[in-house]
Amino acid sequence: MTPIEAERIIEKFHKSIKDLRPDAIVHSSKELPCTSARIKHAHFVYGEELAKHIKITEEILQELLESYGIIDSFFNEDPEPINIKYKEYLGGLRNGIITDFRMPNPFGECEPVLEFNNFLGECCFLEHHTNLFTGNPLGAFIYDELRNKATKEKDIKLLIEIVNTSLTRAVRYPGKKSNAESVFIRAN
Repeated sequence: MTPIEAERIIEKFHKSIKDLRPDAIVHSSKELPCTSARIKHAHFVYGEELAKHIKITEEILQELLESYGIIDSFFNEDPEPINIKYKEYLGGLRNGIITDFRMPNPFGECEPVLEFNNFLGECCFLEHHTNLFTGNPLGAFIYDELRNKATKEKDIKLLIEIVNTSLTRAVRYPGKKSNAESVFIRAN
């Protein structure tokens, strides 16, 4: 796979992402333009090419990390059970009840984000003998911690904020809603 082919696959992947809320949160893997493995491979090829030419800005880094991290969290072979639990979760929040549903992380799930961040850091180090990254992929970890804290403390208001903004972060894809457009649960 060439870097240009990789970039095209990533663009097609972004075009397959839709904001399904409030009816659903997870897409069927069948909606992906190719297998999730090929999309992940495209991220590695494209990221390595960017690292070779020092074309990774903080914005591009965050976008790539999030894009890689959401491949398996927003797409699933069997999305229906997850989407049913999501609807139950929303219904519970509307009534002040917190269930054990774990919302997909819009910054990408922490493990894949960290894996890809480490790969890009290694590429930069091997190519340029320097670490071009000053920090970690904080978005994924901050979101994860906030989600866990709000659930533990039964903070309905914060959980509603998390639900309302869950697909409105840095990954750029067609038809992406802004935070103002995405609100569909009103806090009392």
